[in-house]
Formats: sequence, C-alpha cells, structure tokens
Amino acid sequence: MEVVAEAGTVDDAIQLTTKFLPDVVVMDLGMPGGSGLDAIRLIRQKELPVRIVVLSMHSGREMVMQVLQAGSDGYVPKSSAHTDLVQAIRTVYKGQRFLHPEATTALVDELLDKQEESKLLGILSDRERDVLKLTAMGFTSREIGDQLALSPKTVDTYRERAMMKLNIEHRTDIIRFALRAGLLDSLNSPGK
Repeated sequence: MEVVAEAGTVDDAIQLTTKFLPDVVVMDLGMPGGSGLDAIRLIRQKELPVRIVVLSMHSGREMVMQVLQAGSDGYVPKSSAHTDLVQAIRTVYKGQRFLHPEATTALVDELLDKQEESKLLGILSDRERDVLKLTAMGFTSREIGDQLALSPKTVDTYRERAMMKLNIEHRTDIIRFALRAGLLDSLNSPGK
C-alpha cells in the first residue's frame, strides 16, 4: 500500500481524490470545511472510480446509515483502526464492502426496527395511515382535511386512534415513527 495524499479539509479531500484517483480513500467524518459525509457525496457525484472507507469515532445507527447512504464502501470505528483498517482497505479494494461488527450491529438493529414499525402500520386503517403520514410531513389538521376531504375534527379523530393503536403519546413521536416505518420513504400522494 502506498499513501498518495493526505487532506486536511473537505475541499482538499475532493481535489486530491480527483487529482490522484486513489484506489481507496480513507475518509474521516470530522473535517474542517464541512463533513466527511459531504465529501463522500461530492466524490460520488463526480463518479470517480474510487472506493471509500470511513474512519469515525461514531458508530451509532443514524451515523452508519448516513455513511452508507452517502456512498461509503466501508466503515471502521477509530477505536478499532489499529486492528481493522488495513483489512477494510483490502476488502473494499477487492470490490466488497467492509463493516466493522459495531456498524453491522447498528445496521441490523435499524433494519429490524424498521421491519417492526412497518408491521405496526398493518394495524392501521388506510385513513389512519394517510393522516399519520400527512401529520409527519407537517400538515395541519385543516390542511390534511382539505387533502382527504375530511373535517379537521375527523382528522384529529383518525390521528388519535392511530396514536392509541401504536402506543404513541406525543404528536412529535409521529415523525419518528413515520421515519422508522418507512412511511415517508416515498413522498407520493396519501395511500401510496
């Protein structure tokens, strides 16, 4: 292995990756001038033929999902860099993905939770699901009523029933539920 360049900022990382086209980029998420996630997205937008391994001190669910969605091929926590980074580089170089067990656990937990939330959607009527989705999107009862040809009071009733069925106590939890259940994955018209 040969290190061809080191970058201190997001802009440097993008410029050096474009200039040298390394086989593998090891990207830190905490960089001056933006986030390593921004750099990954911009490198992917340029469609550069490089593999990317993220090296981060964060290994929570949300971060792992963001890293993968940004276009990373591998993920190694900094606490394991001394034992796993070389293996991660070699693995992604071969065209495979590398996820440290912490990241794999976070990813599997996220998928299982999403699956569980999706199952819960099945206990809701179509109208309750529509009202929850539109509520999570930020519409008021009046706006939802206009879209679904219902009175605002009827919208409130559907929302309350759905919240009871899902054991949700606060309206702010509707957004979290909708995101985890994939209700907002496609922002098409209600019911789709």
